[in-house]
Amino acid sequence: MKKHLVLGALAVLALAACSKTETLEVNKGNEISLSAVTGKNLTKAADGYCNSSLPDNFFVWAATQNKLYFGEQKYFKEGSTYKADGAARYWPASAVDFFAALNYGTSTPSFEPGDATASPAVPSSLSVSGYTVETTVANQKDFIYAVNKGVSNPGGGAAASLNFRHALSQIEFQAKNLNENIYVYIDGLKVANVKNQGDFSINASTSENYVNHTHDNTAESDTRAVGTRCSWTNQTGKVSYEVSFSQTAVAYSATGDPVSLTTSDTGTKEYNDNTMYLLPQSITPWVKSVTEPKATASNNTYFVVKALIYNVAGATFNPSTDVVLWGDNTSGSWKTKEIAVQLPSSFSWEDGKRYVYTFNFTNYGVGGSDPDTGGDVLTPITLEVKVDDFVDAGNTDVEVK
Repeated sequence: MKKHLVLGALAVLALAACSKTETLEVNKGNEISLSAVTGKNLTKAADGYCNSSLPDNFFVWAATQNKLYFGEQKYFKEGSTYKADGAARYWPASAVDFFAALNYGTSTPSFEPGDATASPAVPSSLSVSGYTVETTVANQKDFIYAVNKGVSNPGGGAAASLNFRHALSQIEFQAKNLNENIYVYIDGLKVANVKNQGDFSINASTSENYVNHTHDNTAESDTRAVGTRCSWTNQTGKVSYEVSFSQTAVAYSATGDPVSLTTSDTGTKEYNDNTMYLLPQSITPWVKSVTEPKATASNNTYFVVKALIYNVAGATFNPSTDVVLWGDNTSGSWKTKEIAVQLPSSFSWEDGKRYVYTFNFTNYGVGGSDPDTGGDVLTPITLEVKVDDFVDAGNTDVEVK
C-alpha cells in the first residue's frame, strides 16, 4: 500500500508588500523537518506506498495565523526525515497547519488558509479540481495526502509528523479453479465503463486524518465512513482499464487456492504495473438480460477476463491432446478470448480501500458471456435419458427331467 510522509525546515521571506505587523515572526535557528507514516501495509511494498516503502519526496503547503506560510514546497527524504528542497524552511513562533500530497496529477492544487474569525471557524483546505486517472494502468500512481494542524515547533531539531492516506481505490485480481474437468490460462483483464475524473478535497475539519494508522492491518482497520477522510465529487467519464501479462495457469485446486493475476512484484517500482488505482465511485454493474445480453452494448460496469479454457479428458491435463473449449490453440499457437463477467449488485469503491476480485471457475454454470454476442462461454453437457421397455420375446417351455 501507499505510505505517508513528514516535512522539513522552512525558509521564510518577508515580502516587500507586507507591513511590519504582517511579517511572521521566525525562529531562524529551527528548520522545519518532517517525518512520515502511511496507512495500511497490506502485504508488500509492491502494493504501493507504505511504511516500508516511503516516497522519495512529496509537496507541502503550510499556513499560520490564517495566512499562507508557503505553498507547493517540495520536501525530499534525507535519512529518516524529510527536508525542504533548496533553502530551508523555518518554524515561526505560531502554530502551523501542514498539508501534503503526492501524485495529484497535472492540476495545480488549491490551498486556502483557514479563517479563525469566522463562526464556525473555517478550516484550511487542500483540493484538486479535475483529477484524472491515467488510462494506462502501468502509469497509474498512488495519490496520497496528509494533514496535521496546529503543530508547534517540537524543538531540538525534531520532525513534525504527517500521516499520509490513500486518495484512490486499489483494485487487484486473482483466480481459482474448482472444476477438475477444465484447465484455464489467463493473460489479460479489463475493468469496463468506470468514471475516471473527479474533484478531490481533504476534510480538514476532522482529526481522523491526523491519526497514525500504521497498525491498520490489525483490528484497528480503517472502517470510518466515506467522507470523513477526504471527499470525491463530480465524478465523470466512462473509461475502460486493461492489463496484459504473461500466460498464467489456473489449474484445478481441490482446496480452492487462488492464483495471483495482478500482484506479482517486478522489483522495479513501489507499486505493481498491473495494480489498478481507480477513482472512488458508486458502481452500477451490467446485468445480462433478454433486453441487454451484450456487455459491450452496456454503459454499466463489468469485468473482462481473457482466458483459454481446455477440457481435461484424463486424470491430468495434456495440452497436446486435450480439446480447447474457449479460445484457440490451432497449429500449436494458443490464443485467449474475452469473457464478460458480471459484478455483484451495486456497490461503491471507497478511498484508501483495497478490493481483491477472484474469478472463480466453479464446477457448475456457463463460464460467463461472450461480450460481443451475449452467448454463454461454456455449455454444460446435459443428457436426456430414456430406457426402452423390455420386449416380450415369447414364452418357451423348458422341460426339466
